[in-house]
Amino acid sequence: MVTETSSSESLAVAERVRELMSRHGIGKRQQTAELCRILDLSFSQGHRKLRGNSPWTLAQIRRVADAFDEPALQLFDAKNADSDDTEGTAHDAVFKLGSVEIPCMAWVGAALDAGSRPDFIAQKVNNHWLVTKHEGVLLQAAFDVHKIEIQPRRADMEKPVIAVVDDDQASADNLHDYLERTGFTAIAFYHLDAFLEALQTQVFDAVVIDWLFGAHTSAGAIRAVRESDNPDAPVFVLTGELTTGKASESEISQVIRDYNVACFEKPARLAILVADLSKRLLRT
Repeated sequence: MVTETSSSESLAVAERVRELMSRHGIGKRQQTAELCRILDLSFSQGHRKLRGNSPWTLAQIRRVADAFDEPALQLFDAKNADSDDTEGTAHDAVFKLGSVEIPCMAWVGAALDAGSRPDFIAQKVNNHWLVTKHEGVLLQAAFDVHKIEIQPRRADMEKPVIAVVDDDQASADNLHDYLERTGFTAIAFYHLDAFLEALQTQVFDAVVIDWLFGAHTSAGAIRAVRESDNPDAPVFVLTGELTTGKASESEISQVIRDYNVACFEKPARLAILVADLSKRLLRT
């Protein structure tokens, strides 16, 4: 059973999803955010998926179609579409094995007779489908289960992607490693030009950036983030030069007002920074 798309199929599905959203009045710049809302993805993951760079599961395709009240078949490649009614109807469900509960997609068929002895059964519990292994005698209404789809979690693809931009390589690497240990994917950049180049082809869920890079500030790079595909990404400015006078307090204050950024003095207390980062990502 095919449970997710190949790279070529991902491109085709992504194109169909973009067309579907356009038909429903979702503008190009809003489509990634809308997909993230529907599938509960980070912005970077939604961005990759909408451009066909990340595989689509059958469950994800169905959720998108359901969100716009359209048939899922139009988003599938014909060879992967489940058009056989004898296989039942796909539903989001929970697969319960002992004390373990696993989110799944279950193809639920007809109601079972009292004497039936299937391998698995589906039951509606509090308006949600619960799939269990059938043991003993049916005591309440249950339905046949034709197949169960369980998708492995791809943790790295689901983690928010954070850009760390600092010309002090030791500081950048230290923050990079801390973010990786606390549940994020981090990418370190040691030069403004390298970060600006990456911003042309990649989106970030958040940016942590030093203020001074030699004789230059990061104001232009922060403006570029606000003009990127993810303009609402949380931005944190780090500086250790306010007390020395090398960093201008008025310039940093202006950037905070103009671009809605947070500012932390170096050396940053990483636990506090990450807590603030997590809170802001949950709001976006």
